[in-house]
Amino acid sequence: MKNGLFIVFIFFSLSGVYAQDSTAFLSIYDKYWEINDGFYRVMKSGKIGLVNNSGDVIIPCENDQVWNLQENGNIKVLKNGKLGLYNLNGQMIVPAEYDMIWEFSDGKARVLRNGKVGYVNELGNEFIPCDYQQIWSFEEGKAKVLRNGKTGYVNESGHEYIPAEYQKIWDFEEGRAKVLKNGKMGFINEQGVEIIACEYQHIDDFQNGVARAIQSGKILYINELGQPVDAFEEGGDDDIRVLKDESVVYYHDADSIIVDEDSEGQKVIKVFGSNMEITKDGSSTQISFQKETEKEWEKSKKKVGRRFKGHYQGVDLGFNSYVTKSGNLSLPAEYSYLDLNSGKSIEFSINALQQNISFSKKGNVGMYTGLGLTYNNYRYSNATIPVVDEEGNLVPQDIEGTLNKNKLTTAYLTAPLMFELQFSRKHRNGFYVAAGAIGAYRIGSHTKIVTMNEGNKSKDKQRGSFTLKDFRYGAHVRLGYRAINIYGTYYMSPMFDTNKAPELYPISVGLSFYPGKW
Repeated sequence: MKNGLFIVFIFFSLSGVYAQDSTAFLSIYDKYWEINDGFYRVMKSGKIGLVNNSGDVIIPCENDQVWNLQENGNIKVLKNGKLGLYNLNGQMIVPAEYDMIWEFSDGKARVLRNGKVGYVNELGNEFIPCDYQQIWSFEEGKAKVLRNGKTGYVNESGHEYIPAEYQKIWDFEEGRAKVLKNGKMGFINEQGVEIIACEYQHIDDFQNGVARAIQSGKILYINELGQPVDAFEEGGDDDIRVLKDESVVYYHDADSIIVDEDSEGQKVIKVFGSNMEITKDGSSTQISFQKETEKEWEKSKKKVGRRFKGHYQGVDLGFNSYVTKSGNLSLPAEYSYLDLNSGKSIEFSINALQQNISFSKKGNVGMYTGLGLTYNNYRYSNATIPVVDEEGNLVPQDIEGTLNKNKLTTAYLTAPLMFELQFSRKHRNGFYVAAGAIGAYRIGSHTKIVTMNEGNKSKDKQRGSFTLKDFRYGAHVRLGYRAINIYGTYYMSPMFDTNKAPELYPISVGLSFYPGKW
């Protein structure tokens, strides 16, 4: 019995000595952590490295942080505020010079340096330079890129085979994609060759090899090579159809469009009281509008007494913000990076075009629509800026240096449809109230950061979509008396794409100015 107890005692003693000796090499370090079987994160003199269970140094103690092993065996490190990658052989495969390194996928990883995105391969070579504001995921060997607000494509070799010079590139269909360059539309093929030059104001989608286009204000039809052809657009009860060779016109059956005959028995189309003239020039058709003559104006004036004119054309200046789905101005803690400096979040609109429809002979009841341009400046109160991550989600990014200005600016084309009631025959001096709907289409957006570093001012301006919705709609009101005019807008569609960013709804309120005589 005594011999058995002695043997057990010797066994446990030797086991303890062995266990102690197996980690004895770690005693030279200030701290250590076992992060995986056989690998230890170690600290010496405030710097971190990595060793294996044999004491071999995989990563020297010269880093601010060393992360756990990735699935592919790489280890991310932070050195002097920059990220790099080591492999288990102790080789630094990606130098520590990046602000962000994403996970490898298909042998390549997205990287971020100085606010610009690129790609590295598994050897650490930067085969796509960090020159881009955004690079979308690779699909079928190609990825869309954004540089200086312009779009292009790169392949897996890093070659920008479609130059980043287009304002927009639509999805490829049947081997071609519609593009927008310098405000004009065209088409490119999958090799990036412009098969139809960007010289059209608009091009519809191709149907049966033919597409309707607008060039220099003229409507024409082109084939898939961009050559003009004779064709007609099939029309229904609610369409306009032009058959060029036969000069047949079908007109929209709506109250705003009237078909009449002139003194020579020719059909005349009137749109909102103006004559629309359709003329042919070769294979194209041109539509022009002719204002009413003075005689026609006097006749209309006697008929209606006073023409209705709504309160829209002019300038709006106000404050903009956004609210949560429940209508709160205060954002949850996880959305604090979008907190606004409300006093500096300004909206400015130029409402240039207006069209009125009168509902009364007195001219004090009617509807109007129009076209405007609205700029929204969202000034953030925190030292963070919204960016889009590799998954397409809106996330915060910290700003280095002393913050001076931090904002997101959007530009939208706006079009209202308003009903207005005026309580006086004097347009300028009477009280009025207008309410209706408003739609908006995004034509641009950018962030701007101004910081101070050791007395030097630094500016950084980035263009992109920031997951903003291209189209939004909402409710709009206007009311005023004499020189006091106010407006308010609440958009019922979210500001950002669903599931990509916080669910917020834009609002604005301010003053309206209507220059000139009415």
